Amino acid sequence: MTRVVAALLMISWILLGMPEVTGLDVWVHDVMPRPDWLRTTAYVVGLILGPTIGWAFAAVLFVLAWRRRDLRLWKALALHALCCATLLTRWLFDRVRPIEYHLPSYPSGHTVAVASVGFTMVVLAKRGVLWAALAVLVAGFARVVLEMHWVTDVIGAVLGVTGVGLVAALLLGLVTSGRELVPHLVRPRRRP
Repeated sequence: MTRVVAALLMISWILLGMPEVTGLDVWVHDVMPRPDWLRTTAYVVGLILGPTIGWAFAAVLFVLAWRRRDLRLWKALALHALCCATLLTRWLFDRVRPIEYHLPSYPSGHTVAVASVGFTMVVLAKRGVLWAALAVLVAGFARVVLEMHWVTDVIGAVLGVTGVGLVAALLLGLVTSGRELVPHLVRPRRRP
């Protein structure tokens, strides 16, 4: 079942990136208020929740794996790298941004970085899904506020990282099924 979900996520990621801009993108871009305080906050969020956190997380994983000689941590580092590698597809999609910028828009790099950290942390700890989702939501919202990305760039980043992450986690033996990633969200019913 996990493979099917991963395949559906990756297919959705590819299909969402094919149109240059969607009606949803234009609508969100046009109706979203962007007061100065929100832009400033979004800028600060982008400094923290973006490539900085992705690289810092990779460095910490590397040091821990090296010191502990822990194969599971090396696999987690590989998982994080594979999730981050979804960003390289932006040159295949070659979508323009809402504002003039030198890099393609789809998928959002900041969102890919945060989603990669969150996904890897959930695989390692088998908890923290809500915190990871909140961090991704905040990072993605900040990129849309700053007009650096369309809303589908953010959604596509999450779809790509999660789909590729599920396949990579299965292949690396970090999970046997996707079910163990969210055990606290799906609790068995207690019998009276």
